[in-house]
Amino acid sequence: MKSKSKMEEVMGNTYYIARHGQTEWNILGKTQGHGNSPLTEKGLAQANELAEGMDKYPLDMIFSSDLGRAMQTAEAVGKRFGIEVQPTEALREMGFGEWEGRLIPEITEKYPEIYKTWRNEPHLAKIPGGETLDVIKERLEKFIDELNEKYDNKNILLVSHSVTVRVLLLLMLDSPMKNIYRIKQDNTALNIVEWRNYGPVVTKMNDTSHIKGDYKLNNSALE
Repeated sequence: MKSKSKMEEVMGNTYYIARHGQTEWNILGKTQGHGNSPLTEKGLAQANELAEGMDKYPLDMIFSSDLGRAMQTAEAVGKRFGIEVQPTEALREMGFGEWEGRLIPEITEKYPEIYKTWRNEPHLAKIPGGETLDVIKERLEKFIDELNEKYDNKNILLVSHSVTVRVLLLLMLDSPMKNIYRIKQDNTALNIVEWRNYGPVVTKMNDTSHIKGDYKLNNSALE
């Protein structure tokens, strides 16, 4: 990932990175990658609370995974700010191939060794028909480099998914993909990364202070 030279301005883009709201598959415990299920009533409320919580921050543009659950979340913010959401495949969730739509007990029964690797050495896991963490890392790095080359001193919201957001944060922290379980991402959690001349600086992580309801926020089958 490219950083700005010392001859350039100290501050570059600021990225506001959020996970989508709760979905129907989240509460059913189904594995959700490229497959999609809509936001629940609670998920829609979370998206609106995220939008309200963003009032304290300036926003210039919004990019979102093109998957429906992320777009629903991003559009809640876009509507409040009067900003059109730009969908992109770069922010899609990791593709889980043959695990898509399955419950964890089904996965552990049919793919015990692969699931064991996913839980203990996720960076080495190769899910049949799915993507790897390195593939996600590569497409995110390319996407962020393109944004940094095209824009400067912009405030950019990126709406994505549990695994993808954590991969992006590890990328920005220059941390190995094996550390993915060391980062927690709740539904509509907000992360803030400021781009400086020496690289990205994470100033906020997994912030859910915008959520008003007293309910479980962490809904992901493969956490």
